[in-house]
Order: sequence, then C-alpha cells, then structure tokens
Amino acid sequence: MRPPPPAVVRTVQRLSAALERAAAALKPAQARFLEVSGGVAAVALMRAAVKTRLVEPLAAGRKTAQQVAAELDLHADTVHRVLRGLAVYGLVTLDAGGRFTLTRTGRLLLEDSPHSMAGWIRYVTSDAVLAGWLRLPETLADGKPAFNEATGTTLWEHMASHPDEEAGFARTMHELTLLAAPLIVAAYPWPEHGTVCDVGGGIGSMLAEVLRARPTLDGVLVDQAGPLATSRDYLAARGVGERVRPVQGDLFEGFEARADLYLLKDVLHDWDDDQCRQILRNVRAAAAPGARVLVLEWLQEPNVAAFPVSVSDLMMLAQTEGRQRSAAEHQALGAAAGFEPGRVTDTGVYGVVELVAV
Repeated sequence: MRPPPPAVVRTVQRLSAALERAAAALKPAQARFLEVSGGVAAVALMRAAVKTRLVEPLAAGRKTAQQVAAELDLHADTVHRVLRGLAVYGLVTLDAGGRFTLTRTGRLLLEDSPHSMAGWIRYVTSDAVLAGWLRLPETLADGKPAFNEATGTTLWEHMASHPDEEAGFARTMHELTLLAAPLIVAAYPWPEHGTVCDVGGGIGSMLAEVLRARPTLDGVLVDQAGPLATSRDYLAARGVGERVRPVQGDLFEGFEARADLYLLKDVLHDWDDDQCRQILRNVRAAAAPGARVLVLEWLQEPNVAAFPVSVSDLMMLAQTEGRQRSAAEHQALGAAAGFEPGRVTDTGVYGVVELVAV
C-alpha cells in the first residue's frame, strides 16, 4: 500500500492531538491528573502480562479469567482483575459474560505475534531501566546520565550482559524502522544509481527498504560482527542480499566504506554532543567530498512538546547520554565534523537532515 503524503500524516497527528487536548479540557483537573499518573499501572500490567504470558491463551479466542488461570496455573480472581485492568488501556476487551478478547494492540503482547512488542516490554520494565527513570530527581540537580549513575554502567554495557533485553530492544527498533521506512523512502529523493551505506544499521532494516525501492542502487551495511551475521538471512529474504556488502566497523573507532549516501538512523540521539561529533568525524573520514549523510531522527524543536519525540527525549535522558535534537542542532554538529547543511525533509514522522561532506 502506498504510504500517505507527509502533509496527511502531519494533519492526522495534529487532529489526534487536538482531540486529546479537547477531551482532557472537559475533565476536572483532578480526574485528568489521576488519569495521567495512572500510566504507571499500564506499564506494570504489561510487565506482568509478558512475564506470566498472561494473554497467550487469548490468542485462540475469547476466554474467561478462570479458563486463562487454569491453562497457566495462576490465581483466577487475580487474573480477572489484571485482565480487566488491561481492558482499561485497550489491550483486551471484556464482555458482560466475563470473557476477554485480545485487541489489535493487545496482540503485540504475544511472544509469537509477527510484530511482537513483548521483548520491548521486558526491556523498558527491567530493573535497570526503571532505576534510570527513578533517578530523574537527582539528574535534575546534577545533569548526569540517569542510567549510568543509577546502575554504575552504561545502557550498552548492560544490554551486552543481558542478551534477552538486548534482543527485545533490537527487535522493537526493527519493527519501528519498518513502520517508518515507507514514509522515509517516499519523502526523500533517493538517487537511482550509486551506493548507500547504513552506518550502525543493525541487520539492515532501513537499508533493505531503500534498496527495494531503488533496484539499481548498491548498499553497504556497517555494524559489529553480531548484527552483520544476522543480517545475511534477513537481507536475502528481502531480496537485496547480493547488493549489500557487509563492513565490520565501530561508530567511535571508525570504518572504511566509500559511498554516495550515508544513513544514520536513530544513532545520534543515543549520544552526547561530543560523541556525536566523533561519530560524524568518522563518517566524514570514510566519505569523499560531496557525499551526503542523512540523519534520520525524530526532530525536537526546543519549544515544542509533542508525542512521541518529547517522550523519546526523556527516554534518552533516563537511559543514555543523548537527546532528541532539532534540525539546526544536527546541522551544527555536522559543521563541526566537516559537513555543510543540505536539505531538511519532513516525512511526517521522521526528519531527514542532509549533511554534505566538504
């Protein structure tokens, strides 16, 4: 299906936000406050559901809490109360006969769902990630990375020693890339010929969609050994395996890969300004003059509060050393690394900030 034009996406987003603001304005302040603060319940409910595989029996159809409890050897009354809570947040429905049914959104809690987000829930509700969030009062005072200070390690070091969380994180990034890729591919004027290099591209989720849209382009995928090994089967399944050259490299130690176009999707938001400049300098060292870098990020203007970008920025604050940035901030980072600004494209979801090697 052809993706909607960016203007349509933006209009739908604005209308949705306006309706939510209007609905909130009609409620007493205390009621709205309780509604917002109740978000902690949604997170806790999803964590419990994933850890106990609570909704798995509902994959086959609607069931009572007693039936679910019998299948999973759980406490029936508690199962009913937790499933009822999930119904409040639209993950299941509850009928007058006490039967629960998974919604389209709730199916993402299933481990075997084609687009499962169960791994993401395990990651975002892990003790370490929650510890980062809970340190925000101290971070307000000292500005230090919350996760690092709370756990004594970086998020990346933590995930390396917790492969289940790392796998859940990687799968969700892959799913979100596939969701955004059609809009990005449709909005940007990709060349018909040449080479596109995806730096830190994981298994090649974004690169594969670009190459599928431009059959005469070649690709280079730069990442570490683990993702590159996994990428072979994925790229082959997407029909572009023979057009992609894998290159083992590191964002901070550098890599060798000449290309006409370099992609940095959801990379720079993980790092502070000095680290971003180092990443961009390494890309510049690999690139020839005139090559372009596309920074693919949710763009956060300083005085705009919007979902999901402002929430993502807080996730960066709680978990990494990075932040979401505006187009101008990305251009300033690029200028310090040997790039001049190019066009900025709004896809309706992601921004595409073009930097040109000088």
